[in-house]
Amino acid sequence: MKDSGLTEDSEYLTVIPKKYYIVKQKRVKYRCSSCQEGLVTTPSIPRIKPGTSFSDEMIIDAALNKYCNLIPMERYVQMAKRTGLSGLPANSLIEGTHNLAIFLQPVYERIKQEILNSQVLHADETPHRMLEGDEKRHWYMRGFSTEGSSYFENHDTRSGDVAVKILKDSKCEYLVSDVYSGYNKAVNDTNVYRMESNLPEIKNLYCNAHARRKFKESSKVFIKESALFLWCYRKIYHLEKTDDFDKRRKWQRLYFKVMQRHGYRLQEAGLPSKSSIMKAVNYLIKNYQKLTLFLSLEGLPIDNNAQERLLRSPVVGRKTWYGTHSKKGAQTNAILFSLVESCKLNKLNPFEYFRDIVHAIHEKREIFTPAEYLKLNMEKNS
Repeated sequence: MKDSGLTEDSEYLTVIPKKYYIVKQKRVKYRCSSCQEGLVTTPSIPRIKPGTSFSDEMIIDAALNKYCNLIPMERYVQMAKRTGLSGLPANSLIEGTHNLAIFLQPVYERIKQEILNSQVLHADETPHRMLEGDEKRHWYMRGFSTEGSSYFENHDTRSGDVAVKILKDSKCEYLVSDVYSGYNKAVNDTNVYRMESNLPEIKNLYCNAHARRKFKESSKVFIKESALFLWCYRKIYHLEKTDDFDKRRKWQRLYFKVMQRHGYRLQEAGLPSKSSIMKAVNYLIKNYQKLTLFLSLEGLPIDNNAQERLLRSPVVGRKTWYGTHSKKGAQTNAILFSLVESCKLNKLNPFEYFRDIVHAIHEKREIFTPAEYLKLNMEKNS
């Protein structure tokens, strides 16, 4: 057989397993050629935590596998063992995540400033278990977000006072949340301060996804009574995808009026007040003004789903590793989830962002949040 000069080409995907290795660093020592005294050692390469047994890359990999991929550290250690590295201490890696959080604290504070500068602010909270390290076991992770920034804090209370501290320092004029009394209290307390300071008041925007969800639940028993509400909400959400603001709001307002009138009729029909349909109807009518406030201005969101999605990873993570063991762990949790979820909001690869922000801090360059990092990349590519 002779080579015909022709080929048949094909492709297939393969993978190179993760490889761990030890880096040996030699630093030259210099001495004075005149006096022959005093040795000066070459400075060490900058690291997140000088003197630790782990490189920056190792710390970032372990931290993001936990806070981005939601892999518990003990499972990360077992995965490394199956790759050939045994005896990796989970506690030391957890300490590495604390060091990374401390190192990135200035970025976390910068994300908070982005939150404070926003006119529209989303807010929500979820339980956070404190396994040890504090008298209170039931803590809460509270999240605030905009279109490009996600900010979390962990506190030992669900009180609205936590939100007040954020709102008082913010430029927020619209707070999007569920119908939790703590947010209503926070807005009222903040507005008292703003009136005294001659600042614009904050208005509550309630989440329509919560209202629709209640009718969805009631439709399991009250199929006929819930049908009109669900139909109207389908139309309202479908209209959200259209570009004509005036036409969209005109028809959405009409569908809300239909639901309001139908709700009044059901209230007069004498259905049991504790039934699922009447709970849904009363929820809609009682909060009607704040559920429909988004119709008044273009750019206001119809619901709080964006913030609820940002809390999904912390909730899954909480179920996986149960909680945190110290206040330091709770702070690490808040910082790293803030950065990771902000990356996701801006459709960035967290591994690339963390690598570049750590290098920027080492090189004493100006720090950048994920939102700012996206703008920098867009400017480079334009």
